[in-house]
Amino acid sequence: MEIALGFGVVIALMLALAAASYLSEQRSAAAIDKLLNSDNRMADLSLRSSLAMYKARDAENELLLSADRLGVAQASERSLPAMQNHLLDMREYLASLRIISADPQFRDQVDRIEAQTRRYEDGFLAFIEQRGKEGRLGSAHEFRQNYVDAAVAIESSVEALHTAATRHALQTRSDVERAARFSRWAAVAMVALATLLGVVVARIVSQRITGSIAQLVAFSRRVASGDFSARAQQGRADEFGILANAMNQMAESIENSKVLLESAADTLEHQATHDVLTGLPNRALLDDRLKQAISYADRYGRLMTVVFVNLDGFKLVNDSLGRKAGDELLKVMAGRMSRRLRSVDTVVRTGGDEFVIVLFDQPGDGTEIAPALHRLLEAIAQPVQIGSQGIQVTGSLGVATYPADGTDADALLMNADAAMSCAKASGRNNFQFYAAEMNGPIRDKLAMREGLRNAIARGEFHLAYQPQVEMRSGRVTGVEALIRWQHPEHGLISPAQFIPLAEETGLVVPIGEWVLRTACFQNRAWQDAGLPAFSVSVNVSARQFRERTLIEQVAQALEESGLDARFLELELTESLIMEDLEKALLSMKALQAMGVQLSIDDFGTGYSSLSALKRFPIARLKIDQAFVRDIPDDEEDKTIVKAVISLGHELNLKVIAEGVETEQQLEFLRTSGCDEIQGYFFSRPVSPSELAAFVRRRFGIADAGRRPDVRPRKIAAR
Repeated sequence: MEIALGFGVVIALMLALAAASYLSEQRSAAAIDKLLNSDNRMADLSLRSSLAMYKARDAENELLLSADRLGVAQASERSLPAMQNHLLDMREYLASLRIISADPQFRDQVDRIEAQTRRYEDGFLAFIEQRGKEGRLGSAHEFRQNYVDAAVAIESSVEALHTAATRHALQTRSDVERAARFSRWAAVAMVALATLLGVVVARIVSQRITGSIAQLVAFSRRVASGDFSARAQQGRADEFGILANAMNQMAESIENSKVLLESAADTLEHQATHDVLTGLPNRALLDDRLKQAISYADRYGRLMTVVFVNLDGFKLVNDSLGRKAGDELLKVMAGRMSRRLRSVDTVVRTGGDEFVIVLFDQPGDGTEIAPALHRLLEAIAQPVQIGSQGIQVTGSLGVATYPADGTDADALLMNADAAMSCAKASGRNNFQFYAAEMNGPIRDKLAMREGLRNAIARGEFHLAYQPQVEMRSGRVTGVEALIRWQHPEHGLISPAQFIPLAEETGLVVPIGEWVLRTACFQNRAWQDAGLPAFSVSVNVSARQFRERTLIEQVAQALEESGLDARFLELELTESLIMEDLEKALLSMKALQAMGVQLSIDDFGTGYSSLSALKRFPIARLKIDQAFVRDIPDDEEDKTIVKAVISLGHELNLKVIAEGVETEQQLEFLRTSGCDEIQGYFFSRPVSPSELAAFVRRRFGIADAGRRPDVRPRKIAAR
């Protein structure tokens, strides 16, 4: 009873202090919130008024600029309503300010601005009416001077209004912060007072306690040692009984928490060893399953088979329908493969569209392997419905068997991968058993990877340039920079062979930077040699576009080469942009702000909506050569090309067709309204000097004899 009485007194005091503090703070908070909201609203409205005036001035300038070109009537019809709407918005904001403000001087200032606004609008309308009329040049000039003076006065007054409102809001906030600090210190003082009272009461009560707490101490020691099933004896009705009951509840809660923690640990372990998307075991668990299968095969004289699975056509699904559709396809395929196998077998997703299957405990003659593989191929090839889209992919399977094709997990995986590559090369949708000669392509791939890494340092790359010709004039408007690899042993290697490997290894980033810098220096060299200025187009890979340093690289290449940014064009693909649309738009707008031109390469082969396309800050659409190749024989391709050209023109974009090789293709594109042409019909990709000669012929310029080549700059491999 003494404990209860003592602590009751302390609690009553603390509650009384808290209630008084709470009521005072509530009243103060309500008043402060109202004041802050009012001040912030005034600052916001004054800022909106300023912005509305700036927009009205922009509309005014647009009207005046277009008046000479379109005439006053048509220019007024296009731009005057927008200007008047902005002025109407401004008046509404000023009216709201007058209502909110309690300061007479502030209201008078608002009234003056409104009067100036009417003077500005009336003066501008009078100027427009007089402009262009014969004999009224002097009066038009006078009206113009009047409304310009009014506009300048408005802008100055609105700026001063916003400054005053903002200063007042900041001052109010400062006062509120000082009051808040005072409140906090007052609360600290009350807490200190309550604590002091508690100590005094506890001291008095402790002197009156005569009971023993040995039982509770013993109970606490058991719980501290990890025995969460321990419970204190109950039955007493005093404070010690209440405490014993509370400690029992605590022990029970800890015991329950331990169970939950163990469950959470199991969940984390599962996540660490399983693929998040498909729920299949991942590479971390694969090694363990392979070791178990090899150990079992050794003990009982059985076989164990590793199947490397790659989905044919998955990249096309991902690029055309988006990553979400690709993820759904992977989940469906994971489920199908799991259902076609025995419970003792394991399906593992190693990443991307690749899976590894461990066939456990196979008979010594291996007769059951081929039927199981056929079932897998049939399951993979069944159509999949993703939303409203039907999709069908196939599988390429590589098979390696223990112990014949490898005596450890690494050897089995490597050989199964080699067999899978052979299955792809054999037409896909089949399986191949490993043979020793299959390792040759893997060795070739490793050799090419090492050669690619050294090629950057040794300067084995060079650029060829293919001209882009304007349809109407036949003049060169730009060139596309295309990389070539002159291998010291294997000769010229096609980009189709080494670019995918460069993307896989990450070397495409330094290679792309080298291409960017070399193209910029070369274009400047052509200009210095007296050639007409035109743009150079550089392809940007998805890996390079995701680099945080891309914008810095572009700026540095332009600065060091001295090339004007408007003569550099970066070609991006639809699928690259759609991977992360909002982030891509930020990067594109930053490049556009520098003056760099942007275009969509291979348009029509990716996946982008029209709503997304109209947001792209681009200058050109590039029709993929796949749609040009069969013109004029393929009606579908002709329809697609016409639609792309029409779409581009509706969006005020230039349209260029690549892969033009015949007179018939050229004539079709000309009649369809295509703006520019690129292809073998005009020129193959050529060296800088050959390109310079081509341009001179097109423009009718005599050869000045100066060699417009630059030596490629080396960039260290990263």
